[in-house]
Amino acid sequence: MAAPFFLLTAVVLALAGTLLAEPPKLPQNQPTKAQITLGEDLFFDGRLSIDGSVSCAACHDPTLAFSDDRPRSRGFNGRFSRRHSMPLFNLASKPAFFWDGRAGTLREQVLEPIQDHREMAARLPSVLYRLNRNQDYRRRFRKHFGADPIRVDDLAQALAIYCASLTSFDSKWDRVQEKKATFTSLEEKGRRLFFTEPAAPNPGAGCFRCHNAPLFTDHKFRFNGVMEKGDLGRFEVTGQESDRFKVMTPSLRNLRLTAPYMHNGSLPDLNAVLDHYAKEQKPHPNLAPELRVPLILSTSDREALKAFLSTLTGKEMAFE
Repeated sequence: MAAPFFLLTAVVLALAGTLLAEPPKLPQNQPTKAQITLGEDLFFDGRLSIDGSVSCAACHDPTLAFSDDRPRSRGFNGRFSRRHSMPLFNLASKPAFFWDGRAGTLREQVLEPIQDHREMAARLPSVLYRLNRNQDYRRRFRKHFGADPIRVDDLAQALAIYCASLTSFDSKWDRVQEKKATFTSLEEKGRRLFFTEPAAPNPGAGCFRCHNAPLFTDHKFRFNGVMEKGDLGRFEVTGQESDRFKVMTPSLRNLRLTAPYMHNGSLPDLNAVLDHYAKEQKPHPNLAPELRVPLILSTSDREALKAFLSTLTGKEMAFE
C-alpha cells in the first residue's frame, strides 16, 4: 500500500522547522524519495513477521494516524500487544520511543515489534534471509543504500527513514497560526481554555502544561492516574521508584483519529478522558502535580475544549 502524500520533501522540512521550537533532528543527508518508498514498502510487507501474516501497518493503520482503534493491537496467531499502539507522526523530534521510552532512537524502535512474540514474532536472521532472497528488495537496497546483502542496520535504517517521513503539520491549528484560517467562536473558546491555567482569574483547563504547542506534548514521562495491572511504566526501564507508573505524554495532534486513549487504551473517547480528569485521583507520590486537583468543566466548556482539540487533526492524516 502506498501513501504518496507522506514525502519528506524540502518543503515539508522547511514548514516543520518554522513550527517547531527547535528544528527536527534529521539525518545528516536528506533521504531520497526512493529510500522513503523502500521503507514504506517494508512497512506494509508481512515478510517482516514470522509467517507473513502481520505487517507494521497491522498495528499502525495509516487511516488512524498510524495507530489502532483497538485498545491492543492483534499480532501473530491472535496475540495482542501489551499496550495501545502509539500513533506515528512527527517522530524526528522525539527523544525516546514507546510508552516507557525504552528505545533511544527510531532505528531501535522499528526492530522491536518485529521480534516481539506478541506482535510480529520473527527472528531477524529469518527476516533478512527472506529479504535477501527477494531480488527486487536486494536490488533496491544495493542501489539506494549501497547495501548488499541486506543487513539488520540496513533494514532498520529504511524503516526509520519512512517512519520519520510521517509528518503532521497541516491541521486547522497550523493554518490559523499561518493566518490562513480562523477558529469558530466555539473553537476559540476551547483554545483559551486549553492555554489558560486553572488558577487564572478567568480559569482554564491548563492542558498546555503537559501538551504544549506546537507538538502538543513535551515528551516527558508522567503518571496520570491510569494504571494497568502488571504494567509499571517507565520504572521497568529505569528501576527508579520515581518512574513507577509513568508513561510518555502523547501528542494531542490527530486526536480525532487515535481513540481509544491512554497507554492501555482504556478510555474510549474524549468524554471518558474528561471524566477521568474530573474525578479525584487516588493519592500517589508519582501522580503528576498538574493532575492533583480535579478538572471540573461545565458542559459548554467541555464542548468548546473538544471543538478545539478537533482542530489539531491534520488534513493529510485524515485523508481530507
